[in-house]
Order: sequence, then C-alpha cells, then structure tokens
Amino acid sequence: MSTNSPPLIETFIPERWVGWSMDFIEAGYTGLLIKNGRLVRKLQPGRHFSFALPLLEQCDLILVDTKIRNLEIISHGDFLSQDQYLINVSLNVMYQVVDPQRVALELSEPIAALVSAVKDTLGAAIGQLRVQQLTTQGRAHIRQYILDKTDVSYSLGFALEDVRVNDISFPQGQGIIRQVEGMSAREEAEYEAALKAQIAQAGRPQILPPPVQQVNIISGRDPNSSNPAVGGTVEANGIALEGLPTRDHLTLAPTVIDLNSRGEQIARLVNNSSGAIALLSTSPFTIGREPSNTLILDDNLCSRHHAQVIKVTDPQGTVRYQLIDLGSSNGTFVGGQRVVPNQPVSLNPGNVIKIGSQTWTFEA
Repeated sequence: MSTNSPPLIETFIPERWVGWSMDFIEAGYTGLLIKNGRLVRKLQPGRHFSFALPLLEQCDLILVDTKIRNLEIISHGDFLSQDQYLINVSLNVMYQVVDPQRVALELSEPIAALVSAVKDTLGAAIGQLRVQQLTTQGRAHIRQYILDKTDVSYSLGFALEDVRVNDISFPQGQGIIRQVEGMSAREEAEYEAALKAQIAQAGRPQILPPPVQQVNIISGRDPNSSNPAVGGTVEANGIALEGLPTRDHLTLAPTVIDLNSRGEQIARLVNNSSGAIALLSTSPFTIGREPSNTLILDDNLCSRHHAQVIKVTDPQGTVRYQLIDLGSSNGTFVGGQRVVPNQPVSLNPGNVIKIGSQTWTFEA
C-alpha cells in the first residue's frame, strides 16, 4: 500500500463551546461519534452538531475512510501448488470499507485481518493448480477464485472491488518439496526436467534440484503371513527445507507386531511413492514426527502428533479401522477430503490417506 495514502481510521476529540461542537465529514468518509465509550451516532458526509455535558461526557470522533483503497500483498514461499512446489505470488487488492462500525470498533487490526483472509483464499486457489497450470493460466484462475470468495472479507466489513496478480514465481534454492505420486525416481526426474524447461520458457527462475525423500521398510517376510517379522524397522532420509539443515540418516523406532494378531489379516498402510508398508499391528496406531509415535514421518508438513488409526469391533464381531486427525496444522485427507479434527472416520480398503506431503493407501 502506498506510504502516502491517508490512514484507514483516524480518531479526533471535537472542539466544543459550552458543550456544543460542529464537525464536518468529508466525502468518502464515515464518522462514528463515541460518547463515554459507546457509539451514539453514525455520521455521513456533511456538517453535524453534537452536544456533551462538560466534564461529564467524553466524546471522540472516529473517521473511517470508505473510499476504494489499494493493498499490496506479497508472499514469500507461503503457498504450495497441487504438485507440492513452493509458490511466490504478489497481488494488488482494491478494497472498500462497507461496515465502518465493525472495522473501526470490533477489529483490533483490520488490515491484518483482511490480509489474512485474502491469503487464506489465495492459498486455496494455488492448491488447486499444478506448476504447469500456474505458468499458463495461474493469473486468471487466482484472480477469479478470490473474487468468487469475497464473503469472508465481507464478513470483516470489507468489499473486494478487484484483484490484480502482479507476479507468480518459484523460489530459487532449497525449500522446494517434491512429492509426485506413483512415479519412479527416473519418472520424477524427467517430470521435473520438463517443469524446469516450461518455467524457463515462461521467464521464471529455474527450480534447483530438490532433496529426495525416501521411506524404506526392512522386513524379511510377507507382512500378512502368520508369522510376521517382529521388529520390522522403518527408516527415512531427512528432507531439506529452506532455512532448515539437512538431517543425517535417521533410523526410527522399531514397529512392534501385536502377538495377539496372529492368525488374522493385518491391515496396513502402503506408501504410494516408495511402496513402504506400515502394519497396523497396534491400536491406537499413532502417526507423527515425534519418536514416541508408532509410525514416525520425517516430514516438515507433518505435525508432531498428526493422526492415529484405531481398531474397533462392532456388535457383530466385525473388525473395522477408524482414522482420527489429532488437530494437525496441515490437516489429514481421506480420498481428497479433509477430515474433521478429533472426529473418527471409517476406513475402507483402497482409501487414499494424505498426511503432510505423503500419501498412503489403506489395505485390509
């Protein structure tokens, strides 16, 4: 926003003669007359007279700019595309105050609230597009998406008049997360090479080679055999994100098989990228970054205690599995739908579960 623009909200103490004051409200402003901390009148442009008992009543006049104003929003790697690449976007948002009372009296930081609302909508718009789409139709899609979702800003007392996307770029250096489902390492390399070529043609900075994330499970037997390998170890390599050091090879705690499960089909989660298998041999089966979890994910988009899978038996004796999101920061998704935190969701064979930047298929 321009540094020369007048403030959105100004507060004055009216000058009075024998308790009377005359105030003039300019065009493009709305006045709020506050007496002893309470709103007593909303003043439209024009001349207004008010009276207050000397020494007994304290009056303030709040002027709210209701003209169309401009707000510049610049992100620095705040958003992820659908194919999990960091995206930078700069916007010019034209907005207008439509509820002066809410903006001036109910919001402690109205501009910060507006920026947060626009960024939330911006993140949802970017999350629907892959890098190829962002380089071709990203500007038009983002602009239209934000203009279609103005109800959030309107509830804060603002109306969005127009949105202009100034630039869409891709951060250089480390910090770009790669997660292409169902692709081998060679296919991912070819895919990334094609992306870099397309970005270069669009006049954007090239993406440097991102770090590789691998998850491997060491097991000498069929995981669903009657004598599964007890103490199968889950291993993961660290993933380097911008501003964070690359961790050395990390060996995670062993996954212990419940001996009471012998003779039963053991449900499992299969990583869609690496093929790693995690047996749901305990209940609850916890997932997160902390070493105390059953399945430990070395993933910076995964919460310390992200989710858990519990095993339940209905009155007919049928064994079922339920997934519960433990209030994670980035959410847990089943079949592309975000689950409600702390609400159990029944799992069916073939369900695809997304946690952080990884996807797993539930098999039973």
